[in-house]
Amino acid sequence: MKKSVFSSLVLVLTGVLFFSCTNEDLPPVLENGRITIEMPLNVSDVVLNSFEGTATNIQSGEVVTLPQPEKEGENYVVTLPAMASGRYNIMAKGNISFVKDGVAGNTDFDVVSNDVSLDETSASTRVVVSSFKAEGGFVFSEICTTGTVTPQNKNYNYDAYFVITNNSDVVLYADSIVLIESQYQSSSSGNNPWSPDVRPYAIPAGAVFMIPGNGTDHPVQPGESIVIANNAMDHTTVNENSYDLTDADFEVYLDNGGNSMDTDYDTPNMEYIWCYTNTIWLPSVQQNRSYAIARMRENKESFLANHSETPTYTASTGKLMESKQVQIPNEWVLDAVNLGTEDDFGWFVISETLDAGFVAGRANSKDTTQRGTSIKRKKDSAGKYIDTNNSTNDMEARQTPSMKK
Repeated sequence: MKKSVFSSLVLVLTGVLFFSCTNEDLPPVLENGRITIEMPLNVSDVVLNSFEGTATNIQSGEVVTLPQPEKEGENYVVTLPAMASGRYNIMAKGNISFVKDGVAGNTDFDVVSNDVSLDETSASTRVVVSSFKAEGGFVFSEICTTGTVTPQNKNYNYDAYFVITNNSDVVLYADSIVLIESQYQSSSSGNNPWSPDVRPYAIPAGAVFMIPGNGTDHPVQPGESIVIANNAMDHTTVNENSYDLTDADFEVYLDNGGNSMDTDYDTPNMEYIWCYTNTIWLPSVQQNRSYAIARMRENKESFLANHSETPTYTASTGKLMESKQVQIPNEWVLDAVNLGTEDDFGWFVISETLDAGFVAGRANSKDTTQRGTSIKRKKDSAGKYIDTNNSTNDMEARQTPSMKK
């Protein structure tokens, strides 16, 4: 009799303990929780190309694999499976493509949010993809238009080149970037009362050439560069003091049909958009024009139809002067550099919002010491190119060209 009572009591206590453990000690199950993957605010057209994610329960160590997110507005949202309420460490990584200032980009991301509470009162949380910087973008890291001098002390003007560098921390695509030379000269003699004055809203351009591509044909890794040569040949075969530009990524070629005076070398050609000449384009050896890079946002036909103009002014002789040109909207511009002469920088031929200063390639109009040199962008202590939109501070003249062997 006593044994039976004791056995019954043990069974009752066991049931109580079991009932207490399974119904009171276990955490409730969270249903329909959400994790928002917030994309950076400084980019647009974000596409999530790949994704992996986990939520690790801090108390139990259980790891929940996150399902694939779905696009919701500008961000992506993960709908969580049924899981125990508690505190979690959340990890998300993947790859996104995006557009920044009209430039297509691509980057991996790997973000973590630790000790996040997920329960009935806080069933949603977020992780922010901010582990990369798309700031900086493409900049001129070098401009070499000075020409060189032959051993016979003759001027040689055909070896100009431009170096454009991805100054961001992400992959950017060079497709549809245009190289621009200003129509006007920065010397005092070029400062005329043109009407209309388009500088507040556009660059008056005398030459525009575009990198071809479908949007993602020409990826440029962070810190890497592309070289645009005026003539992509080994100039040392003509002038031993010049440069070998056969490894340039692109060259400028003016195709004037059977009457073309330009030479088409093996390097891929820039696409011709507009130029004041149809024979041979020579960047400013005198270094008195401005150069810019921009992202073309229309096709060639539409651009020429919508952005061509012929400003005029009346000379002191009474003659009406014209300047046939195209205009690149300032909001398309990625980087701009004013060139000028130390003793005769007469005016800003582009808006000062694009470049508030200028870099002096030579001391005066008779100075030839700039030949065989280039203009280079300064770097900060972290190795990034400095870009304050003021070339007086950002650039250095009369540097040794990077293509000099």
